[in-house]
Amino acid sequence: MTPDEDPAPSAIDRVRADPRLRTRDDSGVAALAVGTALWVIALVAMLALGSSLAERYPGIDVPQWTLVCACGAILGIPGLAIVLARRARLRRRG
Repeated sequence: MTPDEDPAPSAIDRVRADPRLRTRDDSGVAALAVGTALWVIALVAMLALGSSLAERYPGIDVPQWTLVCACGAILGIPGLAIVLARRARLRRRG
């Protein structure tokens, strides 16, 4: 191949070029919002049903899983702020 020739486009370049193959939300806002909401729902469920889960399933560590759900919800909030700011910055750029 000579320096004047363009290399063949990669599969990723073809996906980016074809509007039918692009996702509706490239910024990840929807995915992060849904994920954070699911962690919040799981946290509420663990807080509400933790004692009955511990009775029904003796091997479950309710405080540990409650902490996992809390961490998922808490880390999702700044993540959502970051992707919203990124999306706004990309829209301002054009």
